[in-house]
Amino acid sequence: MTDENTSKSMSNNKDTNQVEDAVVINSTHTQTSKPVKTGALWFFTVLNFLLILGVAGPGYWYWMQTQATQDTEQQGIVQLESTVAQLTRAQEQSESTLTSAITESKNTTSQAIDNLLSQVLENSATDQALQRQIAEISGRRPSDWLLAEAAYLVTMAGRKLYLEQDIRTSMTLLQEADARLADLNDPSLLPIRALIANDVQSLQRINPVSTTSIALAISGMLPQVSSLPLDTLKLPEPQSDENVNLTDNVSDWRTNLSAVWNSIVEDFITVTPIDKPLEPYLAERQQWLIEQQLKHALTQAKSAALDEQFTLYQSSLQEAIALVIEHYKLEEIAVEQFINALQQLQSTNFERSFPRQLSAQAALRDAIERRLERQFNNRDDAL
Repeated sequence: MTDENTSKSMSNNKDTNQVEDAVVINSTHTQTSKPVKTGALWFFTVLNFLLILGVAGPGYWYWMQTQATQDTEQQGIVQLESTVAQLTRAQEQSESTLTSAITESKNTTSQAIDNLLSQVLENSATDQALQRQIAEISGRRPSDWLLAEAAYLVTMAGRKLYLEQDIRTSMTLLQEADARLADLNDPSLLPIRALIANDVQSLQRINPVSTTSIALAISGMLPQVSSLPLDTLKLPEPQSDENVNLTDNVSDWRTNLSAVWNSIVEDFITVTPIDKPLEPYLAERQQWLIEQQLKHALTQAKSAALDEQFTLYQSSLQEAIALVIEHYKLEEIAVEQFINALQQLQSTNFERSFPRQLSAQAALRDAIERRLERQFNNRDDAL
């Protein structure tokens, strides 16, 4: 046992010495290679750090993006929930409004139907009343129709008188209206018939001269202007200062003989000395101008006759007469007849004054209104 322990002890010492030698060798070796291993270690350490940063940076960025996306989605979810809640409230409010509107519409429709039914009943009653009135009118005498026809004839007479100035037609229409009233044989209408007679008398007092006839006469004279002969040469009046009277004195026989001789000679040959210069012939332009002036005066007189302007009518004809006397040959028959026609037209008086209105028209209107009012009062009493 002791030997074994001794050998073990020795073996351990030996091993210890070997270890120490190895440590010394390793220490020496380590001291020798330490600078080389430290540089490589730093290089690998920095490289590992950069790799870690390269891996951690994108990971951190991805984590941040994911976090932001989750926040955005969370906000969208919250907003969507809020929108859904608002839509739900709006739908509930809309349903409530629609329900109230439907209820109100039903009430309004019901009320409208009630009003329509009442209106139908009222129209039915009115229809029955109108049917009764039509039946009453159909069985009535034609006096109302004759009265309405007389009023229409008087109205047409007024239109013919004031719009067309047709006196004859107006008188005829008034007489026809009086005949309708006479057929009625109603004494209450005698004042209206008296008014119609007064209107007829007023129309008969109006000047019956037709301005249209005067205008047509002037239109017929216009083409004759071109054929009237103009006096193109005007000679001065001859002046005779000689005294051919014979005296009773015998001593003046020579003078008397000379006077008798001169008077005998003048019957054969007449020589008249003229001191004034002769006026030249009218030029063609002047002849044309005189002709156009005469035509203008006649046209103006025609327009004045149609417009019933009597003063302008007379002044235009007077101007035409003066032009004919001054520039045309008065000894010609055509010129003489033309002047006579102008003077006859100038003496024609077409002035007339119409009554302001037909007095029978208002009286007939009042009579018809009174009858209609009486009929409606009778109808109301029947209802």
